[in-house]
Amino acid sequence: MTQVFKDDCTYILGDPELKIIGSKQKLAQWRYRNFGPAWISIGRKILYLGRDLNSWLEENRTDPNRRLDHNPCMPIKSTDNNSQ
Repeated sequence: MTQVFKDDCTYILGDPELKIIGSKQKLAQWRYRNFGPAWISIGRKILYLGRDLNSWLEENRTDPNRRLDHNPCMPIKSTDNNSQ
């Protein structure tokens, strides 16, 4: 699992560590769209738990070496029986 953030820490919006994920404005847009890592709202303060940030990073990790069931350069053949 990705350990960019300390699991036992709480990060407040504006902490420099959060810039790894995005700017304050980007995080605000994501919260508005219910996207991005989980957050906690306490009044007007926004908090992020380190374990939630690490979990979100792991879920969004791209592995270029993953096994594909088909060659991405070749079109997938249709199994539709109506095709001519």
